[in-house]
Amino acid sequence: MKSFLSHDRSWAYRSMLLVSVCAVALGVWARLYRLGFPDRILWDERYFPAMADKFLRGVYQFDLHPPLGKFILAVGIALLGDEPLGWRVMPALFGLALLPLVAVLGWYCLKDRVGAMLLVTFFAVETMFIVNSRTGVMDIFLVFFVLAAFLVALRAESNRQVVSSCVLLGLAIAVKWAAFPVAVPAGYVLWRKGLLRPFLGGLWISAIVYVAVVYVGALISVTANPLQAWLWTWDWHVKAAAKISSSIPHGWGSPWWSWPIMLRPIRYFYGINAEGLLQVVTAIGNPLIWWSGTLAVFAGILDVGRKAVSRKLSADDPIIPIVLGYVFLLAPWTAGTRIPYIYNYLPIYPFAILALSYWLIKVWNRRGWGPWVVVGFAVCAVALGVYFLPLAIALPISEDDLMNRVWTDYWFLYEKPVPGSGCLVPNPTSLCPPPPG
Repeated sequence: MKSFLSHDRSWAYRSMLLVSVCAVALGVWARLYRLGFPDRILWDERYFPAMADKFLRGVYQFDLHPPLGKFILAVGIALLGDEPLGWRVMPALFGLALLPLVAVLGWYCLKDRVGAMLLVTFFAVETMFIVNSRTGVMDIFLVFFVLAAFLVALRAESNRQVVSSCVLLGLAIAVKWAAFPVAVPAGYVLWRKGLLRPFLGGLWISAIVYVAVVYVGALISVTANPLQAWLWTWDWHVKAAAKISSSIPHGWGSPWWSWPIMLRPIRYFYGINAEGLLQVVTAIGNPLIWWSGTLAVFAGILDVGRKAVSRKLSADDPIIPIVLGYVFLLAPWTAGTRIPYIYNYLPIYPFAILALSYWLIKVWNRRGWGPWVVVGFAVCAVALGVYFLPLAIALPISEDDLMNRVWTDYWFLYEKPVPGSGCLVPNPTSLCPPPPG
């Protein structure tokens, strides 16, 4: 902290530091404010907390995902009860822990103090992360373990630290299989350090960690017989693999190509308070960070390609693992038949924010106006986060104010499904019935 305070005494740097501190304070408050409200099931809270509670009671329920996310949710339920606060306390803690993690990630990946401040600012006021830190679902755990595995790879200087990255990779996969491609950017940075061979050789550790988590889930909820639990573990993988490509239409579904443009956020809750004001929870991102991040990724891909062709590309340029992380985490979704949702973009999105921070550092390093442009961008990002915050934490809002934040019908109306949701048929009622309530 002392290094951050004394590094640069310019007004632009001090302003950026102040913006970051304010953003973190806002982000912490937003993640904790009335965490138990709404006091009803939000979105997939009908599934994952229920599964977590069944693990606590030793009752089996089939789930397509490995059990680590439910184990973590179960801790909150065991401490605070099977109620909204109990479902959401662990996502909130992981959402809070994500802020210092990304600050350190910004330092080690971008090797720049301003980059670290930008990254923590953007994560703090990104409403998509706020919503997922306040909902009893597993995606914030996935983001945490993916970024932790990447961070440890960036910091690794020895075989022991490589092993730590492998363990975190196994934990990430034990939340959702979609985490595995983070091995590519992690492997790239370890290759540049001469540590690729121990990393590849250590992937068996990731596999053991992952299988151990699934096996423990079988022992808890299926059978205490070690051999039968092992046979069940194999059988579960076969069944889960068969279901992973199932194409199930849903009005809130959105294909992979729509995620970078945030075409279809998901409405989790819609209610009216005693004063007649609306209270809404929508899994929606901060548009400035989201769309700028997408442009930053495209700029990164073009820049890497241009420099590679002209043979001016430095293999140690941080934009390379950033682009690799984004592309390889997104790639498995492009070929699948499964109808996904915008929250499937969450472990991919941090690499877009890293790319955005990378380019903003380039602007900062321009003499004269550069630093103030970056400060202005950060201020606008925080301001837009505040503007969309009512939709993230159900602050009371008038209908006119709500509609001012709904920039397209796709953002709010269930009756406006997007291409790729499976609901654009003449009579979709049997496939995509209206949501309950």
